[in-house]
Amino acid sequence: IEKLFSNNSHINNSFNFFVSSFECGFTASHNVNSNFSSSFLLLLVFFVLLDVEVVLFLNSGLESPHYGSYSYFLFFLLVVLLGFFYEIYWGLIRYT
Repeated sequence: IEKLFSNNSHINNSFNFFVSSFECGFTASHNVNSNFSSSFLLLLVFFVLLDVEVVLFLNSGLESPHYGSYSYFLFFLLVVLLGFFYEIYWGLIRYT
């Protein structure tokens, strides 16, 4: 990474090649490498995982007759809540 930001013009030119716009024929008017928050990405991953869990839970009632029981619902809810509180306890969900 240090070589990318050095004063060597060849390395800087190759770095500018990767930063430049790809499909359009003009240069970008603002910084292409905008700062992207890793906490936002982590929140996005947690949202997608929760969304997949909810979709699987809603679909499982149609798959088999024993999945529609109240105990299955409570077990699923317990697993999701335990995972959520585990993530909070270890500081994985700390969106600042």
